[in-house]
Amino acid sequence: MDLDRYNYLQKRDIKLAQIIPDQMLQVMEMLIHWIFQVGEQNNLEIKTIELAAILSKLYLSKQLIDSDKVDLIGIVSIMISIKFNECQNKIQMNIQDCVNQCQSKYSSKEITDMEMSLLSLIEYDANMTTITDYYDGEAVQIDLVLFVTLDSEFLYFQKYELYEAIRNFYSKDTSNLSENTKNIISRISAKINQLTANDVSNTPKIKKKIIKKKGLRRSKIYSSQSITL
Repeated sequence: MDLDRYNYLQKRDIKLAQIIPDQMLQVMEMLIHWIFQVGEQNNLEIKTIELAAILSKLYLSKQLIDSDKVDLIGIVSIMISIKFNECQNKIQMNIQDCVNQCQSKYSSKEITDMEMSLLSLIEYDANMTTITDYYDGEAVQIDLVLFVTLDSEFLYFQKYELYEAIRNFYSKDTSNLSENTKNIISRISAKINQLTANDVSNTPKIKKKIIKKKGLRRSKIYSSQSITL
């Protein structure tokens, strides 16, 4: 990656400045896992899933909202992310799709109002850096990218910090890495070991994959599960 692109990505690399209250963290993690499930079922780009997670986290860090309405943030974040990042893949998601996804829990006006609220919060600029943006044709350890996206322990790191840790996760020589990168690698390793110890069947299956552009398709967003938080 050339230096100009790297510097540009860092400028758009959002860091959460406000702390999300502890009582909301568990709800937020459930929401991000649901976003991942919807993304996986609909073959969305990893960047789309990451962006939806960023938008949801950003809103929850800056706005007070009842926990029973967190799902509204999630579905609107997915819709905005799809509009921004999936246009070439012809994936559609409109207000009525959101109403259907939430099983009519929210009206089209409530969804529109939330969309405007979220867009206003980000000043109508959804071009935010994700971890995968830093990969420039490199092999991407997708499971690790999703792992740190889903886990609230890595909530307050910037994306380039997580990228450096993931890229060097399997490096045998860590002498040239920053202390911050070593710290993140240590946290990821400890978390994986903890999950492995708790349930062998849940051992993360880390894999590498080249991100390629997908062929054009036209489809509606769907999920086999409703949001239950």
